[in-house]
Amino acid sequence: MAVYMVDSEQLQLTVTNTQASIGRVQAEVSALLANLNALEGSWTGEAATAFQGLVQQWRATQAQVESSISAINSALGSASASYGTVEGDVRRLFSV
Repeated sequence: MAVYMVDSEQLQLTVTNTQASIGRVQAEVSALLANLNALEGSWTGEAATAFQGLVQQWRATQAQVESSISAINSALGSASASYGTVEGDVRRLFSV
């Protein structure tokens, strides 16, 4: 039999804090991308093309990171809700 202890409120607080962090990271990424893309109009040639390819590669990697952390946060939210519901259900079993 599995034994576990969980604080569903702490899980939910982590979800809220993580969502705020995700928002801050997205804002920073947008600012960085705008800064990097600003070079397009003033830089041409093979090095500039290679640079833009590297920026696109970074953007794809960053999008994967963003997707992963969003999936983690979503799972934490679901876990928090599930644990909270189960605790309430079990408590009601012992209500008179």
